[in-house]
Amino acid sequence: MTNKTPAIRRYMRLLVPATLIAAAATLGGSAIGEPAKACAAPREWDIGAYDQCIAGGYGKGYDAQEWENHKALCCLASGGDWSAARSDCQAPPAEPAQAARAGLGEIPTYTLEPTPPPVTRIPLDITAQLTQGATS
Repeated sequence: MTNKTPAIRRYMRLLVPATLIAAAATLGGSAIGEPAKACAAPREWDIGAYDQCIAGGYGKGYDAQEWENHKALCCLASGGDWSAARSDCQAPPAEPAQAARAGLGEIPTYTLEPTPPPVTRIPLDITAQLTQGATS
């Protein structure tokens, strides 16, 4: 009977990092070129679905807070934007917000200057002792 444990360990040791690298490249590859579009999918508000959901909540005996939660969930489920301050559902913006893109000329650059070398200071009393010793 042979022991397969070292071969399995070596195989797993090679497989796990390769899998993680492949997953990161697959999932993150599209976010490199267009990060704003990679993270934000265009949405449409289905007002018919919202109205149906709201109508389904009538007569359920919700108190004020439960009704507010029901309206918010209907809004989010139908693709709308819930405004808690206004207690209202709104259509999402027609175009998702675009991040400002900086071209090569717009990237801030800094001129790095080397720091001056440290100044070596000799205490005055040692200098005086050295000069006195040289004269004697």
